[in-house]
Amino acid sequence: MVTARHLFPALLLITWSAFFSTTGTQAGPAVQAPVKEASERREVLDPGQYAGQVKAGYEAARQIPDIVDKLFCYCGCDLTDCHGSLLDCFTSDHGVDCHVCQEEAIIALRLHKKGKPLAYIQKKIDKKYEKEYPFELESNTLKKYRAERLWGSKKKSESGKPAIRKHRDKKAGCCGSNSDKDSAAEPVKEPADNP
Repeated sequence: MVTARHLFPALLLITWSAFFSTTGTQAGPAVQAPVKEASERREVLDPGQYAGQVKAGYEAARQIPDIVDKLFCYCGCDLTDCHGSLLDCFTSDHGVDCHVCQEEAIIALRLHKKGKPLAYIQKKIDKKYEKEYPFELESNTLKKYRAERLWGSKKKSESGKPAIRKHRDKKAGCCGSNSDKDSAAEPVKEPADNP
């Protein structure tokens, strides 16, 4: 037979759980707040409110948001505006005044329409714009992007850790002298629009 004495501990536990779930204090895994899914990201602003290259940049981001979200914006907005990817530039009005953001999105769309894979798009944009990055030290956002991007060798150094590629002076070769063999210092030309 169930009595009030037997029900009291159960009622106390239910009341206690309900209290802590509404006050924000977590009593355990059962009362944790739901985690937002990646698909709940903000929408790209309406390209129709802009003109020219600004409109083209916003339109590109709107057409391929999943690709633009996997690109790094080299204008420095990762530190100045806390952006995590190029997509963040177009979910706000940041992309209005930034030619780097606009150009990266437009190139990404053009390459996507040519059937190029994400790794190819990332590499072309990285090679073309990494010199535009305004800060001497890499941000954590840039480090994370470089670790996750789909292109580039994952060579290990002798210590077993990934080798870190440092930017060299554009005039210096691999040993500090001018060298025609230093392809890293040469600008990458965008592929011609011909199929």
